[in-house]
Amino acid sequence: MKRRYTESVSGCAFLLSFNPCQTMKRALQNLFRKGEGNLIKILCLGVGMAIGLVMLAEVIFERSYDNFIPHLEDTYIIQENYKQQGSDWLNHNSVSGAIAPGIKRYCPEVEAATRFTILNEDLLLTTEDQRIIKGNAYLCDSSFFDVFPRKILMGEEPHTGLEKANNAYISAKLLKVLGNDILGKQLTWKVFPNFHITVAGVFEDFPENTHLPKIDIAVALPTIGQIMGDGRDNWLGNDRYSGYVRLHPGTDPKTLEPNIKHMLYTNAPMEELERSGSQFYLNLKPVNTIFLSSEYNRIMNIVFLAFAFIMLAVAVLNYILLVVSSVVKRAKSIATYRCYGAESKDIYRMILAESVLHCFIALILAILIIFGLQDFLQEQMGHSLQALFSPTALVLCLIVVIAIAIICGVMPGYIYTRIPVTYAYRRYTENKRQWKLGLLFVQFMLTTFFVCLLTVIGLQYQALTNYRTGFEYKNVLYVSLPGTQTVERERCIQELKRLPNVSGVTWGYQEMFMKCSGNNVYDPQSGKEYMNIADMYDVGSDYHKVFSIPVLEGSTFTTELGDSASQEVMVSRNFIKQMEKLAGWTGSPVGKQVFITEHQGPYTICGIYEEIHLGSQVAEDFDERPTVIFYNRHPNHLLYIRLKEMGPAQIKEVQDIVSRTMPSQEKHVYSLDLEMTNQYNMLLHVRNSILFVGLCILVIALIGLIAYIRDEVNRRRSEIAIRIIHGAQVKDVQLIFLKDILKIAIPAVLTGSIFAIVISTRLLELFATKISLTWYLFGGCVLAVLIIIFAISYSMILKAAHSNPISNLRTE
Repeated sequence: MKRRYTESVSGCAFLLSFNPCQTMKRALQNLFRKGEGNLIKILCLGVGMAIGLVMLAEVIFERSYDNFIPHLEDTYIIQENYKQQGSDWLNHNSVSGAIAPGIKRYCPEVEAATRFTILNEDLLLTTEDQRIIKGNAYLCDSSFFDVFPRKILMGEEPHTGLEKANNAYISAKLLKVLGNDILGKQLTWKVFPNFHITVAGVFEDFPENTHLPKIDIAVALPTIGQIMGDGRDNWLGNDRYSGYVRLHPGTDPKTLEPNIKHMLYTNAPMEELERSGSQFYLNLKPVNTIFLSSEYNRIMNIVFLAFAFIMLAVAVLNYILLVVSSVVKRAKSIATYRCYGAESKDIYRMILAESVLHCFIALILAILIIFGLQDFLQEQMGHSLQALFSPTALVLCLIVVIAIAIICGVMPGYIYTRIPVTYAYRRYTENKRQWKLGLLFVQFMLTTFFVCLLTVIGLQYQALTNYRTGFEYKNVLYVSLPGTQTVERERCIQELKRLPNVSGVTWGYQEMFMKCSGNNVYDPQSGKEYMNIADMYDVGSDYHKVFSIPVLEGSTFTTELGDSASQEVMVSRNFIKQMEKLAGWTGSPVGKQVFITEHQGPYTICGIYEEIHLGSQVAEDFDERPTVIFYNRHPNHLLYIRLKEMGPAQIKEVQDIVSRTMPSQEKHVYSLDLEMTNQYNMLLHVRNSILFVGLCILVIALIGLIAYIRDEVNRRRSEIAIRIIHGAQVKDVQLIFLKDILKIAIPAVLTGSIFAIVISTRLLELFATKISLTWYLFGGCVLAVLIIIFAISYSMILKAAHSNPISNLRTE
């Protein structure tokens, strides 16, 4: 007793004589004070900060997309808009080769213009000393670095360097691999040994938060004719180029519309398009709106912002709840301070010093957690922590931490300053449960919200990865064929067919997990275009058998006809429906002839197959166009292998044959099932994030619940003892507490489930395929949360009800 009195007197001395160092020293001494749960407070606050600040930094990262571009507000991407008769407008971010330089030539408001197109992702190059490097290569014109400036670290100026065919600029990342003596050296495409590029310079790496593709190698655009069709001068068609313009400051892009229209009518066959019932125009879209103009990106950005706020709010509320729960223990010392002349500002200063110390330690803990989970976080977010925590993000995170420290000090400080002086010499019985019940309500509500949301996203992910696409991709492997010799391909196919575990081998041009290119079905006599179709191009024999695609009418390709079968076409069921509507087809479609752009027609329909869906089921990427396929008896592009059973041993067996039979190139076997699943990695990462956040909130909420029950038991222990002495049963005592907790828990979990229903409905709109939001789905989540709350409460109250009533009364 004398020791406590001495502490109180010394505490009063430091309060009345303000000294920042002494204040923090006193806060540090109180850090390990028994019975206040400071370590639990700091742990919960540190976990909340780690998750909340990472998500806040992610929001800032996404909202600062393309900020590296000078005059970003004046930089625009060129979009083409196309509409056929009887169909909706289609909008594309790619244009024909002549469009970007044409707009600069016809529009004096344009300061700079550029265009680029993909050469090859994961391009394998060999150096003169036989080292192998890999990078994403794009064909760029000489104005590329005018619109998207990057510092040229060494080498020739891009204005001249990118004018010369076979010149290339590499990123600083590749320079670290190749060394500073790489300038002027030749790199050879491993797949096509006759193709060489010369390193003309090195550019500074592009930042990670940009809508631009990851460019490791910028190859001079005049090189394009050596690899593919040269469409640089096309005004219509071959629209594979990304085109950009930068306008003079303050220019309204609408002022360019007359000149752009004049350019199109001067150079493109616009009258012919209009006669066929089609419409076409170009528009300029601000680059600074590209990322968040995607509905998927915008919604996910809002979701992460909400998660950041919720996580930080829960951590702060839990801290306040734990502080409020310990007010009984500190009431006497606070009242004693008041007796010795401490004012409210002195109490505030003491509590604020403790909260600042706790937040500082929690921040250190949060930093350790973030770096400890570095690999996991980078995998979930898709970029590095260095890019995530930019200087701007660090400043904003620091401001948030300071705000948390102030809130954690001011709100508990207000409660402590309300303690009367009289409690210095009598027991304090705090009865203001509204604070604690209100905080518990919020924590229960948020816990239910995350449990419901996690369940919905988990089920939606399962629905997407198990969606019936119309073709069977389980147990299918694939390998790319470009660069290999014809004799090697044939030998590989024959070897694979001999394997007992292989049930079928075929080939095809289209990646089944990618969206198809498009072509138009037209009438050659009138020039009328009926519709745009998803063109899967060439396939091999047994294609429908390998992928288990049902043939509804007619037959598959007549392979016995050899090259004559290449004039046959198979179409999907929806193709026929559309042609019946648009072209007035009647009767059986088998044997009818069709004309399709980019193909030398006419083609005779030999069979109709069930509708198939390629690519992603994300709503903005979902492709509803009918599909068509053509026959090619020569294996090309991709080889597909169906296995009876698939596992590591079976995959290795196939890989060994591929490596042995096609030694001219290093080819790898991939799982089609895995690629189909990888389309929804973003949703998987969101699910994992919600799981992590939800578990942390649940643990924090349960800690708050335990603190509340412990505080209530201490406050009402005399009442419990008297009731037991007068014959009350354990269940009667439990009912008193459980009734109060359930009065808060039930409305809280119902409110949380309602919020989850609203958010889940909005999230599911992002997908073409979605699960049903049934009442029992959310009812099950609500019930699960209530069971956890009830179980924790029941066990703690049971322990209190079994305590010795005499001991409880003796402490009064």
